[in-house]
Formats: sequence, C-alpha cells, structure tokens
Amino acid sequence: MLFLAGDIGGTKALLQLIEIQPETSTTLHRGQQRYLCQEFDSLESIIQTFLSSLNLSSNIIESACFGLPGPVDGRVVQLTNLPWEVDADQIEQLCSIRNVSFINDFHAAALGVQALTSEQVLTLYDPSLYEKEPFPVAGHYLVIGAGTGLGVSPVFFDGTEVNPIASEGGHFDFAPISETQQLLLNWLWQEYEHVSYERVLSGPGLETLYRFFQLYDCPVTYSADDSQNFKKNRIKSTQNDQLGLFIAEPRLDALNVQPLSAAEIFGAAERNEPIAVKAMTEFVTIYGAFVGAAALLWSAPQGVYLAGGIAAKIINWMNKPYFHKAYLEKGRMSKIVASRPVYLINDDLLGLRGAMQHNLRFSKSNGA
Repeated sequence: MLFLAGDIGGTKALLQLIEIQPETSTTLHRGQQRYLCQEFDSLESIIQTFLSSLNLSSNIIESACFGLPGPVDGRVVQLTNLPWEVDADQIEQLCSIRNVSFINDFHAAALGVQALTSEQVLTLYDPSLYEKEPFPVAGHYLVIGAGTGLGVSPVFFDGTEVNPIASEGGHFDFAPISETQQLLLNWLWQEYEHVSYERVLSGPGLETLYRFFQLYDCPVTYSADDSQNFKKNRIKSTQNDQLGLFIAEPRLDALNVQPLSAAEIFGAAERNEPIAVKAMTEFVTIYGAFVGAAALLWSAPQGVYLAGGIAAKIINWMNKPYFHKAYLEKGRMSKIVASRPVYLINDDLLGLRGAMQHNLRFSKSNGA
C-alpha cells in the first residue's frame, strides 16, 4: 500500500511517498522531493508533478495527509500566505488517492517531535542547569515556529498518545516589552489595523524589523554592562517623549533605501552591519518574549520545541542572551516560565514526519 505525506509551507512544499508491504510490514521509501510553491498554481499540480516523476507499479495511493499553513476545518481549506484553496475531494479524484486528510502544519510539526532523535534537538534553555536527554517525551509540550508565518501547537499527552491541538496562536496581538517595541507597534499601526506577532516574528517580520531600524535610530530592547547584567534601554529623544503618540520622525536618508530579504539581513548581521545586527537582536528578543508568553498559556512540563524555517538557521543568534532574558522576564510568573525547558529542533523534515505519522494513524484506525 502506498502512503503520501506533504508538508506545505508558505514558501516550499515537501512531499514523500512510502510503500508498506502488508505481508512483511516492510516499509519502502519510494520518493521524496521539495518544490517551491511560487512555481505552481495549486497543490494538485505539485502532487501530480511529484507522482509523475516516480516509477510506480500501482497508481492508486491508499492514503495521503498534508500539513497546511492556516486554519483547517473541513475538507476545503483556504491557505494562509498562499493564494490557494485546497479541496480534499478534488485531490482524491485528480491524483488517484483513496483518502486525503488535512491537518494544520504545526499540528504536523507537533506529531513529528515524536520521531526525533536527541541529535536533532538542541537545548536553548534548561531549568536544571545541566545537560540532560529530552527524550522520550512524556507529558504535555508546546511547539512554536517562525518561518514564512508563525505557528503554534499545544500538545496534550493522554498517558498513551500525544494529541496536538491546532491553533492560530501566531496571530496573537503583538505585545511590546520595551519603549523601542512600543514605537515599532505605533509605526506598524500606520499600515495595519491589527498587528500580530506574525508581523514581526517571521521571515517577512525580520524584513520589517530591518526597515524599522533603518528609519528610526532606536536602541534594541536590552543591552549589557561590563558585568553582563542586562537592562532595558530607554528611548531618549525630545521628539519621542510621549510614545503613545506617533511623533518620531524617520531618517530622511533611509526613505528610498532598497529593502533586504531575510536571508540578506542575516548575512549582513553575520558581517556585523549595525542595522542588521539590531534587527537580528530584536528578532530573537521578540521570539523569547513570545515563547515565554505562550508557556504561560499552556502547561508544558516537557518543554517548548522551536521549529519553523528560521530558528535552526540562526542558532548562534538564538543562543545569545537576548532570547533567554526575554523568555524569563514574566514578572510574578517568571518562576513558572523558568521551569519550562526550551529546545530548538534542527530537522527540516519535522512537518513531513508528522504528516506521515498522522497518515499512518488514520489508516490504522480505519483497519487498513
């Protein structure tokens, strides 16, 4: 029997086909491929391209599961950050699949955590202050990840199996933790009526932060003194005495500067370009603050796992103290957050593994 899994993001789509031989329970990997979504007009066209590239003895696929970016409620889904509407019935008919299932992409990522090895997980924050193996996972946990968008999936452990809970937590209202971030929010309100964390904590969000620091000569949220004690910076400007009013003036020499992509900003920061360093520093600060807030919403004694397409690419920045400081700074509730470990997942197949696991669970529950 053939089983198809897909991890569909706002930028890329990753597909995998396996065959399970019922007589021996042997699993054979038939193919795996990555595609750029912008090169296709639909999910069906990606699936058909993938399947046509394989030399299959049978054209009938028993079951398929796709992790999708956006709310999944029913068999027709409008994707977030992609101009596609996907229809499970239509995919079944066009691609010769007996059953198609959709789950949220971070639901898939949450399931994929179960298939990871300790080598694929890096400890960002360990409350016990000593190295320990984070596996096997037994208990509630939380999966968060910034990529083209920002995903959040709480995971409930019932004593036997893990059960991810789909959410759109990346669209929480952005909550500033400093005067600089308050000015950032005021600036974004000039364009967006609702400013979510995804506006600043994603690939496009990094580009937004870079543009902000190009226009406004503000300090980053935290700085350290000679003894490495962190303090919050204040904006000292006669033009910005009242941050509740958007009165700060942009730098005129930056108004027509060509914007940089997220990858270019990261590269510039690695070369110590000052504005890029500010953008990266504030990005990981916001990341830490958001993860800490989410850890207050969902009891996750087994920890918070950071997935998505960005964190693993900027490991050296995630390990800087700005992330830890913002994660732990939760006032009277700091002790609760301090008890939750944070892990960074270094595996770009996470969502694909989870989609396949869901696929096989569904097939087993239906007696296939």
